[in-house]
Parts: sequence; C-alpha cells; structure tokens
Amino acid sequence: MFIFLCILFVFLLIFYLLADINIFQSMQFVSFVGIGSFVLLIEGLLVGSLRELIDLSDETRQQVASLYEQQRELSQMKDQFILNVNHELRTPLTAVYGYLELLLEYNEQLEPSMRATFLKNAMYSSEELQLLVNNVLDTIQIGNEKEHLYVEELPVADVVYEVIEHFDPRRKQEYAIQMDIPSHLVVRANAQYFRQVLRNLLSNATKYAAHDTPIIVSAVLHGALVQRDHPSPEICISVKDFGPGIPPENISSLFGQFVRLQRDISGKVRGTGLGLYVSKQLIEAMGGKIWVESTGVAGEGSTFRFTLPCVPHSRVVAKGAANHFTREPSVVPVSNELHVSGE
Repeated sequence: MFIFLCILFVFLLIFYLLADINIFQSMQFVSFVGIGSFVLLIEGLLVGSLRELIDLSDETRQQVASLYEQQRELSQMKDQFILNVNHELRTPLTAVYGYLELLLEYNEQLEPSMRATFLKNAMYSSEELQLLVNNVLDTIQIGNEKEHLYVEELPVADVVYEVIEHFDPRRKQEYAIQMDIPSHLVVRANAQYFRQVLRNLLSNATKYAAHDTPIIVSAVLHGALVQRDHPSPEICISVKDFGPGIPPENISSLFGQFVRLQRDISGKVRGTGLGLYVSKQLIEAMGGKIWVESTGVAGEGSTFRFTLPCVPHSRVVAKGAANHFTREPSVVPVSNELHVSGE
C-alpha cells in the first residue's frame, strides 16, 4: 500500500510539474517547503493535500512577486531621490561658494554695489538650500512631531504677506505675484508649517509658469466643506499659476514621496520630488487637506488648494485679532510686482 501511494505521489507530482513548471523556476524554495509538508502528510488525504500545495504555492508566489515589485519600485525611487538631492544640493552650494570666493579674491577691487549683489545672491542660494534641507528633514520628523505640534491663531493675510515679502527677489521680479485675502480670516495652524507649505507652492509655481505671468495667492472661507462632512468651518488657501498644467492622469500620484513627472525628469525643471509630499504631511498634521486642480492644458495652469481650521470671526473680533493687521487691505507694493487686496 505504501509503495502504491509513493507511485501515485510521483505520478501526481510529475503531472503538477508539467502543468506549472514555472513554480520551480521562480519559487523553488517555497515549492520545496510545500512538497516537504506533502510528504509528511502522505498517509493523509493525498489528493486534497496536493490541491492545497498548488493553491498555497500560487498564492505565495503572487504575494512574493508583489512584494518584490514594491521593493524594486521603492529602490528605484530612492536611487532617483539620491540623484536629485545630489544635484539640488550642488546647485545652491556651487552658487554660494562661487560668490564667496569672488568676494574673498576680489573684495578690494569690487564696487560696494557689486559686493552687495554678490552677498545677496549667496544669501538667496543659501535660502534655497535651507528649503531643500528642511524638506528632506521633514520627511523624517513630521511623524514624530504630530502629537506635540504647537498651533496658534494666525491671520492668513499676515502670514502670506510675510512669505511673499521674503521670497526670492529675483523670482518676484520675474512674476506678477498677487495676493487677494480678506483681512478677517484667521486660522489655527503651526506658523512654521504654514510658511513652509506656502514657500513650497510658490517655488513650484515659479518653476513652471512663464515669466511675467501672474501667480495669485487667495483665501476664502470654505463654507461648502461645512455643509458636507466638516463640523467646523475651514479656510481654503489657493496658489494659482498659468503654467503648462498637470496631466490629469498624474494628479493622483502627485503628492507621493519622491514623485516627479516624466517631463520634469527629462527636462530642465529641478526638484527632489519631496516638496508636495512634505506639504501634504504638514497640512494633514495641522488638520487640513491639500489637493490640486488642473486640466493639463498649457496656459491654464494649476491651482493648488489647502484647508486649515478657521477661527470664528466672532472670536477674532472679541480677542482683538483684527488689530494684528498693520496693513490696509488696499494695494501695497511689497515689490514692483506684488499686489495685495482684501476686504
């Protein structure tokens, strides 16, 4: 009886191998484990055990193949990220080093105005480097800081005005940055996170939009969210550009880690694929949401929007928050190309 069972086992095993020989090519270790278990159960239900072996092997092979593909994609993204960061770090570092070297070597021969220009350019490059380093570090730190995140009541117009005021002067000269924010809007947010998200979005807009086109930063009370599924009102801040736009098929993955559009990888637009990912993490840590709207049509551009919890207007007035504004809501010349308006 035992010999008969052994012969039957060999026959069924050969049939199985002929039907699915690939299992030994790609999953030898897993198949062997299954066969070992099968031999141990040889005095049990032979056919049933064989079917279980086949099912287990197929399922395991699919799981391992899926995990392998995920690891391969992650490895490729990390490799691309390292290359991007290497390039992004070199560019501002080279500029800083170059200007400082010129100052050190030709300081006495340079006119005061030229020395000031070199110092400003070195400072702008160092700020660009700082933003990059912050984005890289934030990918590690955000998760640890969520539970202890400090938030405060911040007038939206003040924060946006400050960010634009300290934005790269060269870019402000190349674009018509407009600000349209009612003066009474106040959010509960972390000031550092709020500023960094704005800097990331403005930096993105200036990378893609054509020179002399407007970039509009606006804010409204997002009442539609209250009517749907939000128990308290939120303020929606938007950054609108008129660049090439984003293909609709790429929007769903845009806020992923290390994600860059194929046109950017092969084009001249620099980046690490971290800015939008970090912005999403920062906004969600503050209890908001971030998304993008774009048709992908060149010239129509993109609108990045994010929400933050709103401080009710009655509380703002009662606490005197309206007095925090030192600017009138009319047009204020932050630079030659900045226009501020409000209500």
